[in-house]
Amino acid sequence: MDPRWHQFYQPPRSPLARLGLALAGIGILALSFLLGLFVLAIAMGLAVVGVIALTVRRWLGLGQRRRRDRDGGPIEVEYRVVHRERDKRDDQ
Repeated sequence: MDPRWHQFYQPPRSPLARLGLALAGIGILALSFLLGLFVLAIAMGLAVVGVIALTVRRWLGLGQRRRRDRDGGPIEVEYRVVHRERDKRDDQ
């Protein structure tokens, strides 16, 4: 072990104190594990609800199909290509 570590932390000499620290460490690990399980369960629940909502939306046809039908298809535009060299010659 690094001797510098003993300057800041000195393990307890009493077996009862060591047992207490070991039990506290196990308790903290168990609490962290349970908290992680709750967070995972909440995330999975939200994901399932989202998938169900998207499936129902698609099944009922509330997606983009109505928007496409209402617009009447692709947008038609007109454009003209302008060459910069031609514009400079016309100005002079």
